[in-house]
Amino acid sequence: MRIKYEVSAGGLVLRRRESTYDALLIGRCTPRIWSLPKGHVEAKESKEQAALREVREETGCWGEIITKLSDISYWFYIHGAKHKKSVTFYLMRYLSGDTANHDHEVDEAQWLDIMAAKRNLKYVNEKRLVDLALDYLVANPGAFGDLPLIARTAEQKTS
Repeated sequence: MRIKYEVSAGGLVLRRRESTYDALLIGRCTPRIWSLPKGHVEAKESKEQAALREVREETGCWGEIITKLSDISYWFYIHGAKHKKSVTFYLMRYLSGDTANHDHEVDEAQWLDIMAAKRNLKYVNEKRLVDLALDYLVANPGAFGDLPLIARTAEQKTS
């Protein structure tokens, strides 16, 4: 059997909302299958460039890479061919844009509270990325350029 190898990149885009975060998901089909934006790395494009481009195309929003979260690999079959896909996911900070401007490849792009996003994600490996992102943010409270309210409050109590 023929095997096709695919390389993709994508992102978990977060924006701060008071003491928590919202996550940007894409939805396809009815009923909705919620996932993270991702897509193929094009020729002469780095994984980082592909992740930023795919997020912009599929969500209508611009992000900035904070850190690499993880690589996910999986197998699937299409038209009698076996595919192995490897996807590099990055944690991203929302910069600008509007979810109404997503492209035709997705049916909907939507912001959800980070825990609601985790519950709604279809794939277990993507749910795990939310946990990795939260762990990273706890260990790096200034990663988004300012300290969240909870960290500021804790700092004030120790000062």
